[in-house]
Amino acid sequence: MYGILVWPPEELGAFLRELQRQHRVRGFGPPHLNLRQPFEWEHGEESLKKAVQGILRSHAPFRLRLGGWGSFPQGVVYLRAYGGTPFRKLHHALEPLASPLKEIEGPSYIPHLTLALGLSPEAAADLLRVLPLPHYKSFVVREAALVQDAADGSLVEVARFPFSG
Repeated sequence: MYGILVWPPEELGAFLRELQRQHRVRGFGPPHLNLRQPFEWEHGEESLKKAVQGILRSHAPFRLRLGGWGSFPQGVVYLRAYGGTPFRKLHHALEPLASPLKEIEGPSYIPHLTLALGLSPEAAADLLRVLPLPHYKSFVVREAALVQDAADGSLVEVARFPFSG
Protein backbone atom coordinates (compact mmCIF):
# COMPACT_ATOMS: atom_id res chain seq x y z
CA MET A 1 0.00 0.00 0.00
CA TYR A 2 1.24 3.48 -0.90
CA GLY A 3 0.26 6.95 0.23
CA ILE A 4 1.07 10.52 -0.72
CA LEU A 5 1.23 12.84 2.22
CA VAL A 6 2.62 15.93 3.89
CA TRP A 7 4.73 15.72 7.02
CA PRO A 8 4.03 18.57 9.45
CA PRO A 9 6.89 20.85 10.52
CA GLU A 10 9.05 19.21 13.20
CA GLU A 11 7.71 21.33 16.07
CA LEU A 12 4.09 20.56 15.18
CA GLY A 13 4.88 16.87 14.66
CA ALA A 14 6.57 16.74 18.08
CA PHE A 15 3.54 18.45 19.66
CA LEU A 16 1.18 15.85 18.13
CA ARG A 17 3.42 12.90 19.09
CA GLU A 18 3.57 14.20 22.68
CA LEU A 19 -0.23 14.39 22.82
CA GLN A 20 -0.40 10.83 21.53
CA ARG A 21 2.02 9.71 24.23
CA GLN A 22 0.18 11.58 27.02
CA HIS A 23 -3.23 10.24 26.04
CA ARG A 24 -2.03 6.79 24.96
CA VAL A 25 -3.48 7.04 21.46
CA ARG A 26 -2.04 6.66 18.00
CA GLY A 27 -2.79 7.12 14.34
CA PHE A 28 -1.49 5.22 11.32
CA GLY A 29 2.21 6.05 11.35
CA PRO A 30 3.56 9.42 12.53
CA PRO A 31 1.21 12.42 12.30
CA HIS A 32 0.71 13.46 8.67
CA LEU A 33 -1.78 14.96 6.24
CA ASN A 34 -2.95 12.68 3.43
CA LEU A 35 -2.99 14.27 0.02
CA ARG A 36 -4.95 11.26 -1.27
CA GLN A 37 -6.27 7.95 0.00
CA PRO A 38 -3.92 4.95 0.31
CA PHE A 39 -3.69 2.86 -2.86
CA GLU A 40 -2.03 -0.18 -4.42
CA TRP A 41 0.41 0.17 -7.33
CA GLU A 42 1.29 -2.80 -9.53
CA HIS A 43 3.53 -1.16 -12.14
CA GLY A 44 6.83 -0.89 -10.28
CA GLU A 45 8.03 1.71 -7.81
CA GLU A 46 10.12 3.70 -10.30
CA SER A 47 7.09 4.25 -12.54
CA LEU A 48 5.10 5.36 -9.50
CA LYS A 49 7.79 7.88 -8.53
CA LYS A 50 7.77 9.29 -12.07
CA ALA A 51 3.97 9.49 -12.13
CA VAL A 52 3.81 11.28 -8.77
CA GLN A 53 6.64 13.62 -9.68
CA GLY A 54 4.90 14.46 -12.96
CA ILE A 55 1.72 15.43 -11.12
CA LEU A 56 3.42 17.36 -8.34
CA ARG A 57 5.82 19.38 -10.48
CA SER A 58 3.03 21.64 -11.68
CA HIS A 59 1.90 22.57 -8.15
CA ALA A 60 3.31 25.50 -6.21
CA PRO A 61 3.90 25.64 -2.44
CA PHE A 62 0.82 26.73 -0.51
CA ARG A 63 -0.17 27.73 3.02
CA LEU A 64 -2.05 25.21 5.13
CA ARG A 65 -4.03 26.78 7.98
CA LEU A 66 -4.79 24.76 11.08
CA GLY A 67 -8.21 24.74 12.68
CA GLY A 68 -9.55 23.06 15.78
CA TRP A 69 -9.89 19.47 16.88
CA GLY A 70 -12.63 17.29 15.45
CA SER A 71 -13.69 13.68 15.20
CA PHE A 72 -15.13 11.28 12.65
CA PRO A 73 -17.78 8.71 13.67
CA GLN A 74 -15.27 5.87 13.18
CA GLY A 75 -13.43 6.91 16.38
CA VAL A 76 -10.90 9.19 14.69
CA VAL A 77 -9.71 12.37 16.44
CA TYR A 78 -7.97 14.87 14.19
CA LEU A 79 -6.63 18.40 13.82
CA ARG A 80 -8.49 20.14 10.98
CA ALA A 81 -6.47 21.69 8.18
CA TYR A 82 -7.48 24.17 5.48
CA GLY A 83 -5.55 24.46 2.24
CA GLY A 84 -8.13 26.23 0.11
CA THR A 85 -8.07 26.03 -3.65
CA PRO A 86 -4.38 24.98 -3.93
CA PHE A 87 -5.02 21.96 -1.70
CA ARG A 88 -8.22 20.98 -3.54
CA LYS A 89 -6.46 21.19 -6.92
CA LEU A 90 -3.60 19.03 -5.67
CA HIS A 91 -5.92 16.50 -4.05
CA HIS A 92 -7.99 16.19 -7.24
CA ALA A 93 -4.88 15.95 -9.44
CA LEU A 94 -3.64 12.96 -7.40
CA GLU A 95 -6.93 11.03 -7.21
CA PRO A 96 -6.81 9.52 -10.76
CA LEU A 97 -3.35 8.06 -10.09
CA ALA A 98 -4.85 4.79 -8.79
CA SER A 99 -8.04 3.51 -7.23
CA PRO A 100 -8.11 3.82 -3.44
CA LEU A 101 -7.82 0.65 -1.37
CA LYS A 102 -11.06 1.50 0.39
CA GLU A 103 -13.36 4.39 -0.34
CA ILE A 104 -13.20 6.22 2.98
CA GLU A 105 -12.94 9.83 1.96
CA GLY A 106 -15.04 10.35 -1.12
CA PRO A 107 -15.59 13.75 -2.69
CA SER A 108 -16.12 15.44 0.67
CA TYR A 109 -12.59 14.79 1.98
CA ILE A 110 -11.75 16.92 5.02
CA PRO A 111 -8.00 17.70 5.19
CA HIS A 112 -6.69 16.75 8.63
CA LEU A 113 -3.81 15.44 10.71
CA THR A 114 -4.93 12.32 12.60
CA LEU A 115 -4.13 12.15 16.30
CA ALA A 116 -6.03 8.99 17.24
CA LEU A 117 -7.73 6.03 15.54
CA GLY A 118 -10.06 3.33 16.80
CA LEU A 119 -11.60 5.13 19.77
CA SER A 120 -15.13 4.62 20.98
CA PRO A 121 -17.41 7.63 20.41
CA GLU A 122 -17.29 8.35 24.14
CA ALA A 123 -13.48 8.16 24.31
CA ALA A 124 -13.19 10.43 21.26
CA ALA A 125 -15.55 12.98 22.84
CA ASP A 126 -13.62 12.85 26.14
CA LEU A 127 -10.31 13.37 24.33
CA LEU A 128 -11.67 16.31 22.33
CA ARG A 129 -12.58 18.12 25.56
CA VAL A 130 -9.02 18.11 26.91
CA LEU A 131 -6.82 18.68 23.87
CA PRO A 132 -4.94 21.98 23.67
CA LEU A 133 -4.54 23.71 20.34
CA PRO A 134 -1.05 23.85 18.86
CA HIS A 135 0.89 27.11 18.84
CA TYR A 136 1.16 26.70 15.07
CA LYS A 137 -1.64 28.44 13.19
CA SER A 138 -0.36 27.57 9.71
CA PHE A 139 2.62 26.33 7.74
CA VAL A 140 3.73 26.35 4.11
CA VAL A 141 3.56 23.03 2.31
CA ARG A 142 6.60 22.87 0.04
CA GLU A 143 6.84 19.15 -0.69
CA ALA A 144 5.00 15.84 -0.58
CA ALA A 145 6.23 12.41 0.44
CA LEU A 146 5.49 9.11 -1.23
CA VAL A 147 5.27 6.46 1.50
CA GLN A 148 4.68 2.74 1.69
CA ASP A 149 3.37 0.79 4.67
CA ALA A 150 5.79 -1.67 6.21
CA ALA A 151 4.98 -5.09 7.66
CA ASP A 152 5.18 -3.68 11.20
CA GLY A 153 2.52 -1.04 10.45
CA SER A 154 4.93 1.86 10.13
CA LEU A 155 5.25 4.18 7.14
CA VAL A 156 8.45 4.08 5.11
CA GLU A 157 9.25 7.13 3.02
CA VAL A 158 10.04 6.13 -0.57
CA ALA A 159 10.68 9.60 -2.01
CA ARG A 160 10.06 13.32 -1.49
CA PHE A 161 8.98 15.67 -4.20
CA PRO A 162 9.31 19.45 -3.91
CA PHE A 163 6.57 21.59 -5.42
CA SER A 164 7.88 23.87 -8.11
CA GLY A 165 4.90 25.15 -10.04
